[in-house]
Amino acid sequence: MYASERVFRPRKPPAFLKSSAVEHQSDTAPTAAVEEVELEQIGEPDDPRDFSALAIAELLLKDRWRLYRLLRVPTAPAVLLPWLLAIALAGFVLFGVTMALVMSAAGKWPELTSIAAWIDSPSSAPLSFEAIEAPLGELAPWVNGKAAALVFAYAFGLVAASCVCLPSLYFYCLLAGVRMTMVEVVVHAVKSKAVAAVALVGILPIYVAIAMGVTIFDASEPVVQATMLLGLVLPFIAGFWGTAALYQVFSRLCETMPPNRAKRRKCFLRRLVLSWSGIYSVVMPVMIYSAWEVLSRVA
Repeated sequence: MYASERVFRPRKPPAFLKSSAVEHQSDTAPTAAVEEVELEQIGEPDDPRDFSALAIAELLLKDRWRLYRLLRVPTAPAVLLPWLLAIALAGFVLFGVTMALVMSAAGKWPELTSIAAWIDSPSSAPLSFEAIEAPLGELAPWVNGKAAALVFAYAFGLVAASCVCLPSLYFYCLLAGVRMTMVEVVVHAVKSKAVAAVALVGILPIYVAIAMGVTIFDASEPVVQATMLLGLVLPFIAGFWGTAALYQVFSRLCETMPPNRAKRRKCFLRRLVLSWSGIYSVVMPVMIYSAWEVLSRVA
């Protein structure tokens, strides 16, 4: 056979090049394919403009995955963020008003010590319940502004603590490899606060029944103070639902990654979300306590 008649066939690439090419293809696979599968299974996402605050609250209670898909619409953050923030604030304000009513009915009101004074004297209690002794009686906290200070401190402190911790949450998302913008992080953080607020409103009737029983049957002083203290920490208990909702969203985003990367990132992301929850759990009570102490002093 002459040289001009030779047939040149492409040589097969080595095995290590084939494996690296497969890994590169799986690592760089776009998430559009995953989204197309979701659309085929669930249908097109809804229009965010068709939802009111009550409809969003219903989704928080019944169908959070539908709300999650709704938040992935490009125009959703601008439309849904005010509603989610309104739901969170409404729940926290309702909690503050309820706690003020319960403590007024029990004739007890907390007296706060400044953080600086408590650090100088750690043996003293930062919070103590004192009997309401004023000419107006049970109406005194509502007249002198202490009830308003309680309501504002919880509503402001819970939201302000989220704002302080948001940069760290965005940084944790980048470490975990989750593709989220800062706006998306803000929306999902506010959504977790809305979930916590809805859970808090669900817990409140049970707590009010217990507190009224303690007051009506004239329980001992330690039991009354323990009941009042339990009420003040209810937002922290309801916060576990918000943390769970935040992790569910991030774990769902991990599923849009290539399988070999998602398997490694999911455990790492779980630890990051728990770390952020720990940071938030430290910042939130300090923020609430500081705002409440300052406003009570002014009132």
